[in-house]
Amino acid sequence: MHIGIDLGTTFCCVAYIDRAGVAKVLTNSDAGATTPSVIWFDGARAYVGKKANLMKELPGQTNNIFEFVKRYMGHPIELPPGVSPESLDMKEPWSREVAGFKYGAAGMSAIILRKFKLEAVRFFKREGYLDESFDEKTDLLDAVITVPAYFGEQERQDTRLAGVAAGLNVIGIINEPTAAALAYGLNHQEKKRIMVFDLGGGTFDVTILEMEYGKTNVLVTEGANTLGGKDWDELIQTHLFEAFRKKNQREIPDDKGFHVQQKALDAKHDLSRQPEVKVSINLPEGTLETVLYRSAPESQELADQFSMEDDKFYFEQSSTNLVSLCRRICTQAVSKSGLRWSDIDVILLAGGSCRMPMIPNMLEELSGKKIPRHVEGFDYDTAIAIGAALYGRQKGDVQDVIAHSIGVRIMENNRYYVDHFFEKNARLPLRAERVYAADAKATLAVYEGESIRPDECTRRGRVELNNPEGDVKVIMIIDDDGLLQVTAEYPNPDGESPLREALEIKNEAFISDKRIGPLKEKIQSIDYSF
Repeated sequence: MHIGIDLGTTFCCVAYIDRAGVAKVLTNSDAGATTPSVIWFDGARAYVGKKANLMKELPGQTNNIFEFVKRYMGHPIELPPGVSPESLDMKEPWSREVAGFKYGAAGMSAIILRKFKLEAVRFFKREGYLDESFDEKTDLLDAVITVPAYFGEQERQDTRLAGVAAGLNVIGIINEPTAAALAYGLNHQEKKRIMVFDLGGGTFDVTILEMEYGKTNVLVTEGANTLGGKDWDELIQTHLFEAFRKKNQREIPDDKGFHVQQKALDAKHDLSRQPEVKVSINLPEGTLETVLYRSAPESQELADQFSMEDDKFYFEQSSTNLVSLCRRICTQAVSKSGLRWSDIDVILLAGGSCRMPMIPNMLEELSGKKIPRHVEGFDYDTAIAIGAALYGRQKGDVQDVIAHSIGVRIMENNRYYVDHFFEKNARLPLRAERVYAADAKATLAVYEGESIRPDECTRRGRVELNNPEGDVKVIMIIDDDGLLQVTAEYPNPDGESPLREALEIKNEAFISDKRIGPLKEKIQSIDYSF
């Protein structure tokens, strides 16, 4: 048995393959198809999902609630003393300490994933898919985990680490748009070129692929790791905070921020279904009654009337910059694929944020095609998990691409450059080797990014070699999951077989293998509430 997990920024979903070979959503312990990606700690007990969300309304719980952690995948937990992120070409550190243990985004994600493992094992035992002897604490459950297509190699490593720490045997990492296409392709055997527009809670991807008779080939992927429904939520939140301050001459306290966050989320959902919504905020510090509008009036007479009134909030007009960014990324994807809009057969929406009418409207204007709001048998919220479960069964039929170019740093004319082994959108799996003339005890550094300048790329790892002066062969491999292996080979001074040295693809400040054991032990010790 295996499960497919859509590990989302705001919501997660789990699917499995039943005895008839049909992919189905696994209902969680709250009787829901999706689980909020929220954790609330009560000492050593962790609440994940709906129960954690409910705790947002309780006073004094802000410091015990964690969400949106997916946006910090690939960030180090900490830096070596006296070292800045810039000097390591890396992201700012992110971690949270709970009960004396420091968790990064991978650790927090492992807590969420472990809940899914426990729920799945108990379901499989009840239904007879697993024997009662299967130990939910120590035995590994096979799983495919989805990631945004635009995730880099370190983010994918963090995702795999989270799965391992949660007690999963991660048999595959699949890009979310590819998983959505697999779910869509269940009932479509003829050849199609599909654009998957995947706008989730915190990440955005556009992937163009070809599907034919069960085979899936990804042509190109573009995206942004920090663009999603959360950014639209924040537009409404900012307006509500400002409107409250103007009316009451007081700020909303920080510990009431979750209350406003939920109001903004509810308003966004309502504005996807209706042209306006009334929002009420009642706090000891003051009250606010306001109306939010989906869009400004089209009639010039009405527009003039509305423009004379203060404090009006028009959701679509406020979202112009965000929609423009989505539009630009779509245009780039089509251009890089070598196709025209007329060559694309289907534009498929995935991710709950696509329910906002402004998204399909923008795509219809851009592509000149009718965008289906509802596809039979395809659900925005569950399709990616369904596709992940399918991928576990037909992994060999899917050929994906890398989201970023990757290479090694070399010196020419007294300047450092990145010599790219693989270019962005190269098809997986990949293998290449090159030989370089090197000084004795050379440094091998691997970079990810599109520039040839190391300072404009992200360093993925480095190693000090023990080579003699002379040729060094560098072998680079990227597997089907987009995970990287780099090996340096150089002559043995003793004249025996060449020496090989593997590069750990992680920066100095990322979780090392020495911390996997303690992290697994900590995750195993957490008491879950179901």
